[in-house]
Amino acid sequence: MRIAILGGTQFIGRAVVERLAAEGHTLLVVHRGDHEPDDLVPVEHAHVDRHDGTALAAALKPFDPEALVDISGMNAAAADAALGAVGPSVKLVAISSGDVYRAYDGLHSDRTTDALPLTEESPLRDRRFVDGPKYENLEVEERYLPRGATVLRLGAVYGEHDYQRRFEFVLRRVRAGRRRIPVGSGQFLFSRVYVGDVAAAVSLALGSDVPGAFNVVEPSTAPYRLFAEQILAAAGTEDTELVRVRDDLLPSDLSLTGAIDQHLLMDPWKARTVLGWAPVDPAETLRASVQWHLAHPPTDASDDFSEDDAVLD
Repeated sequence: MRIAILGGTQFIGRAVVERLAAEGHTLLVVHRGDHEPDDLVPVEHAHVDRHDGTALAAALKPFDPEALVDISGMNAAAADAALGAVGPSVKLVAISSGDVYRAYDGLHSDRTTDALPLTEESPLRDRRFVDGPKYENLEVEERYLPRGATVLRLGAVYGEHDYQRRFEFVLRRVRAGRRRIPVGSGQFLFSRVYVGDVAAAVSLALGSDVPGAFNVVEPSTAPYRLFAEQILAAAGTEDTELVRVRDDLLPSDLSLTGAIDQHLLMDPWKARTVLGWAPVDPAETLRASVQWHLAHPPTDASDDFSEDDAVLD
């Protein structure tokens, strides 16, 4: 299949490109050229601003894609440019997020709004968060779903090349040799998914004739304290002590280990039964991801642990 991928050089996009290339698809990766890793699999690239609908259409026309995977869709303008650049027969897959659910607004406004787990039929947000050139997945979904697209709503994505550094709240302390880490109640449930399993979901969506939204998350979710313990075990530092402290004393980067009013626990039943998707081995992907991040520490990691010391003393 000839597949155009909008945004295929970082994290999720990189994993998708590697997966689809290994499956033998012919790919065109469309991006601005700002991030093009030397070790990316050899595929065709088009350096163009995806928000420029005319330029995007010109770049896609000679490739004549059979499918379009939109990974870098940011908002209505980005989605409109992409959809205007392809014809009605092109298969569409778009990456979205669990942040479209009303529960996400509840989380950020300290309210309990929804029962769990969140299914594809759970209420969506009324409030929009878009501000200038930022992400608003609700707008992306509103454009893609009426066109018959498959939309993948992801949880917190982790894995190699993760620029959000999902494990950093623990690993920066591991690298510094800290043997006591303050934590709160640690009961927050935030569905997660490995980046390689996201790529597998994209592949399955391309081969499916069923449009609509699908939650793509692991079926089991460890509460945040247990999540921290799993990271420590994967790092080989099980002897590090997690010390319970009052939530109002938690260091800022450990706030998610405190009490949270609304959990973000998503149900992947539809993706598992309709698409046939399932994660490979969450225990192994977590271990491998932690090891990768230990071997590739961020260059701007803070070595200031004064907040920890203040609450642990």
